Amino acid sequence: MPTIVAVLMGALLGGVLVLIGAWWTLGGLPAAGAAGAGAGQGGPPAGMFPAAPPVDAIAAVETIAAERVQLLGTARPRRDSSVASEVDGLAAELFVDEGDAVREGQVLARLRTTTVEQRLAAAAASRDETQARLARATADFERLASLRDRQVISAREYDQALADRDALSQAVVRLDAEVSQLQDQFDRASIKAPFAGRVAAVHVEVGEWVGRGDQLLSLLDLSVVEVAVQIAERYISAVPVGFQVDVTFDALPGRPYTGRVQAVIPEAVPEARTFPVLIRIPNRDLAIKGGMAARVSAQLGSPQAAVLVSKDVVVRRGDQVLVFRVDPSAMGGDPGAPLGEGSVGSVTQVSVEAGPARGEWQVVYGPVSPGDLLIVRGNERVFPGQPVTVANLRTPAVPEADPDRPIAVDPRESAQ
Repeated sequence: MPTIVAVLMGALLGGVLVLIGAWWTLGGLPAAGAAGAGAGQGGPPAGMFPAAPPVDAIAAVETIAAERVQLLGTARPRRDSSVASEVDGLAAELFVDEGDAVREGQVLARLRTTTVEQRLAAAAASRDETQARLARATADFERLASLRDRQVISAREYDQALADRDALSQAVVRLDAEVSQLQDQFDRASIKAPFAGRVAAVHVEVGEWVGRGDQLLSLLDLSVVEVAVQIAERYISAVPVGFQVDVTFDALPGRPYTGRVQAVIPEAVPEARTFPVLIRIPNRDLAIKGGMAARVSAQLGSPQAAVLVSKDVVVRRGDQVLVFRVDPSAMGGDPGAPLGEGSVGSVTQVSVEAGPARGEWQVVYGPVSPGDLLIVRGNERVFPGQPVTVANLRTPAVPEADPDRPIAVDPRESAQ
């Protein structure tokens, strides 16, 4: 047991010696009055800093930014019809197959019409016969009418001729209606396309019995597609009918589309406080298919001045978004003096809010001004109040501040 205690005491003593050595290497005790120079800012005491380490810095610049949101939706045809039969009958012919393009009014299928044709022919014959009898009765009536004026025939004969003519006239009307009804039944046995589109599915085979209302085919019109998205309550006033949006499809990379708001549903979804918005997109080459995943991107904010920084200056610590600025005034220098390569400054930690991004650049909102030098390399190891040397002042090309093309990208990109 004494041996184990001795081993533990030796290990503890060795650890203490290592800590003392590290403390001594970093500069030992701070000078009088220097203790707490970094207090309250999350860094070590000022006396523990080594000589100002080198860092790379880059200046913040001014740009024009606007908020842009990206919404997910699914493409669907502008028109999607289940073509059904209006009459009972046996499927006799199918003229199209799945995937075929059809014209408006084109015959897609035909039911057997033998019985209807026979009844139609009989009704037409009866009508023609009755019309002939009507013509003869009309002539007889007109002849008797002239004789009655001369009082050659009795009133009874005249009345009988008038009744015969009127009865045959009504019979012709009834037979015309019967012929029209049978003709309509015959016509409806030919199922026609209600609009131009493509056949998505065929649900019947030749020889099957089809009842009235049974679905025969599915027809899609993809010349224009619609995408329904949900827009948050705070944005809905900025999305009028006709508002233009950018649309991309995961299945069609590199092919951007432009859509317009067709309708804004005036009632919110209670659970999410979002409003359904319907967007229409021209699809002349029919590349967009029903069911494709769509990404709708829209600029919903007004362009305004903002500060743009390199994404590499941004440090994320939990929920905090930080940048580290090299501040000459904190080292006793002239606050207005420019910093350049070889300059020594003091690190100031600045909390910001990340805005939209474009490429390698990030809009930030907070106490950062255009021209501020921000640490772009070495920012993970610095502390507030620490002296640093600007070893390299980077000057890369930055996006031009253009009010007609504000920086406005999916905010989720800035969270990467």
